[in-house]
Amino acid sequence: MCVFRHKQRQLVCSVHGDDFSVSGPCSSLNWFEEGMKSKYELTVGGRLGPGHDDEKEISVLNRIIRWTPKGIQYEADPRQVEKLLHEIELEGANGAFTAGQRILSHHIESEVELLERDFTRFQALAARANYLAANRIDVLYAAKEVCRFMFKPADLAMGSLKRLARYLRAWSRMMFDFEY
Repeated sequence: MCVFRHKQRQLVCSVHGDDFSVSGPCSSLNWFEEGMKSKYELTVGGRLGPGHDDEKEISVLNRIIRWTPKGIQYEADPRQVEKLLHEIELEGANGAFTAGQRILSHHIESEVELLERDFTRFQALAARANYLAANRIDVLYAAKEVCRFMFKPADLAMGSLKRLARYLRAWSRMMFDFEY
């Protein structure tokens, strides 16, 4: 992702592949949109804002962003949780109130390395949890701890990953508010 600024027009633009997200004053957004349309075929997703004609909810890179009376609300892509739960086969499991689990020294001493055929599955699941953690600060630490075992996964790491998934089962949608 790249971020660009236009100081005179007070625009900030992030580019991810062929997706552009731009923030700034309405007149500057109009200028940007007209300039882009004059050179490229363009689909405009909508403008989030307080105005009567502005959208109150949009999706940017599958993340949901809402304009509320108190500020902006941000929600990670809810499909990532669904995919993780499906891939780890915990869709109907009980939820957990914490994302991580406490690991004691006697747990580490008795851990058993996963079979080689399970390495790739663990690594894919851990990578999905890590991707999700970029937008869910409530699981950031637990996902980081799981990823520490990417090179040599063990049953303890798989247990931690399942605990994280059970937490996500209980708290599948998490919204973060940014007040102005």
